[in-house]
Formats: sequence, structure tokens, C-alpha cells
Amino acid sequence: MKLLKTREENLEENYLELHYGEMDSETAAILDRLRPSLKYIEGCVDGKRLTYPLSAIFYFETVDRKTFAYTQDTCMEVKETLQSIIEDHKDVGFVRISKSGIVNLYQIKKLQGDLNMRTRIYLKNDECLVMNRGYRTEFYEALKTLQGRKKHETH
Repeated sequence: MKLLKTREENLEENYLELHYGEMDSETAAILDRLRPSLKYIEGCVDGKRLTYPLSAIFYFETVDRKTFAYTQDTCMEVKETLQSIIEDHKDVGFVRISKSGIVNLYQIKKLQGDLNMRTRIYLKNDECLVMNRGYRTEFYEALKTLQGRKKHETH
């Protein structure tokens, strides 16, 4: 199988295109690996229903028993609980960082140590979240898994 990558300036959204003559086991395996990252989530903003790809979600947060998903420029209420989000989407980079928060590992810009063994998580949209120390082990394990996957994919 060939892989062609093309960088396009000013492309509004990345996309993948698959060309095949016959669906062989190698191609099917690649599609199976991509499927989880192509999932969508629904939510409401001002009474309007919106659908976003999970990859666009920076983090989830629960406030007053309501769960919200945050994108680059939108905050929408979702029906899912944090527990169901972790169960359904940890395979695409979501990890718990506090009792009320989940972060998308793919949206992290940098990490910085804080007082009381907490960690500040700076996101690509320049928001800052705080990871409680009780979630450090799980977070760094998920990060190692993600880094291992990235190394494996580039070979």
C-alpha cells in the first residue's frame, strides 16, 4: 500500500481520501484503526443542536450536574456523563484530569508543574486546565500510549 501526503496551504479542514481496487485485510485494518477518531458528538448551544467531530473537542467539564464540551470557539451542553465519555472515547485520546474534567490529549500544547503536585495543562486554544494529582498516573500512562502510537505510525 502506498501513502501519499500532501501539504496544502490555507486548507480549512484536513481530510483523508482512500483509493482501493479491493478491500484487502491491510486496508480494512487501517480503516478499523481510523474509525474511532472519526466519531462525532452532539450537543446543544442556545437551543440549537450541533454536531462536532470528537477531534475538535478540547475538553469536557461537568458543572452543576451538566456536562459541557469545549471546542476552539464553542461551549455546548452534551447529554453524556464524564464516565460514559471516558468509557466510549479513551481510545481516541480523552483522559480524565479531575473529578469534573476530561482533556483531549491531541489538543495539549504544553504541561507545567504547579504547587501541591498538580499540573497545569495549556491547550492549543491557550486555555489552561489544572490536573489534580490523583489523576497523574492515569494521565501520563495515556500520554505514553499516545506517544508510542505516534512513533509506531511514523515508521
